Amino acid sequence: MRNLFPIVFGTIVILLFGAVYVVLLRLLNYEWWQRRWIRWTALLLPVFGVIMLGLWALGEYRAIDWLVYPGAVLASATFVMEVCLMLSLPVSGGLHLLRRLLDRFFSRKRPEPALQREKRRVFLKAAAAALPAATVGLGVTGITGAFHDIRVYRRPIAVEGLHPDLERLRLLHLSDIHLGRYIDLDHVRQTVDDAARYRPDMVLVTGDVADDLEHLEPALLMIDELAPRLGTFVSVGNHEYFRGVRRFVDICRQSPATLLIDSARLLEAGSARVCVAGIDDPVRLSGAGPQFFKERIDIILPSHRAADFTVLMSHRPNAFVYAAEQGIGLTLAGHTHGGQLGFGGRSLVETLAGVPYYWGHYTQGKSHLYTTAGVGHWFPFRLGCPAEAPVIELRRG
Repeated sequence: MRNLFPIVFGTIVILLFGAVYVVLLRLLNYEWWQRRWIRWTALLLPVFGVIMLGLWALGEYRAIDWLVYPGAVLASATFVMEVCLMLSLPVSGGLHLLRRLLDRFFSRKRPEPALQREKRRVFLKAAAAALPAATVGLGVTGITGAFHDIRVYRRPIAVEGLHPDLERLRLLHLSDIHLGRYIDLDHVRQTVDDAARYRPDMVLVTGDVADDLEHLEPALLMIDELAPRLGTFVSVGNHEYFRGVRRFVDICRQSPATLLIDSARLLEAGSARVCVAGIDDPVRLSGAGPQFFKERIDIILPSHRAADFTVLMSHRPNAFVYAAEQGIGLTLAGHTHGGQLGFGGRSLVETLAGVPYYWGHYTQGKSHLYTTAGVGHWFPFRLGCPAEAPVIELRRG
């Protein structure tokens, strides 16, 4: 029997959110509520979600994966639809209220041509209906976006003072693969095949590799088929601790990849020395303060100072501030998934909430950070923030 906690939690959330949006529909959009097909659709949506969770639970209990996948996807889609309705129905209700108030105002204060009144009513009714439709449409787009191919592409980064022998050094950055429910070995195969044409010199995997550790060993063997001349390196993320970090470490040590936890390796690239370092993860958000990252980075500083260029693998981008203070050339991070919501190549979490380093390329002095949106996800929703595996190409700047 596998982990049923997400199913129990999902059941509570789907029923709770379903109750909330039904109340919003009943109280704020009563004209819609009176239409039988709308009323029954609203009432049956959370029921459908719970049935899908039941399929998911049965699949987990009996280890029947062909039940787990559709149950999990459709239950997640139900949750997304509920959130869309919760966000849009209050605004639609406000438009309905505005229409009634304007009708009352014009009927009492002054006569109004019937055609003008009808145009206003039609416009406000259409606007009230369009908002939930558009929001649900975005929700559907986000769900389907989670199942698009992983984007593998070249990402040049110009580094001031880069050693000549490191010009055009290519680093394939893989993070947050989350092998398991939604991402399988076929996705790894597609990513490896797409990355092969760039001939990466190094592969760096920055944590949250597998939620199902049965997939970890074959995934690492697939990645090793790229045969990068400087090697494949792996660091840990919080999900490694959730799924069993001791087993993760054992599998990595028996694979061709090199596991780096608060450790570093010095590599020769022509006449240049490259330091590749990986640090531990604090696991919980409460432990992800500056002191944690300072203590870990301090451990690898001797290797950094002996190198011409250093690449730091940190599952979380929080390490970048202290890494930049120490002159570390490039930090590669993941964890955020870009919030799985983006616009114009930036995470909406960063744009709207001001949370830094959520997705993309950042600089501080001569140091660089790339936070990837990740290869995979543990919740199937991506809108404007596609899954990615960038090939970082160093350029002399």
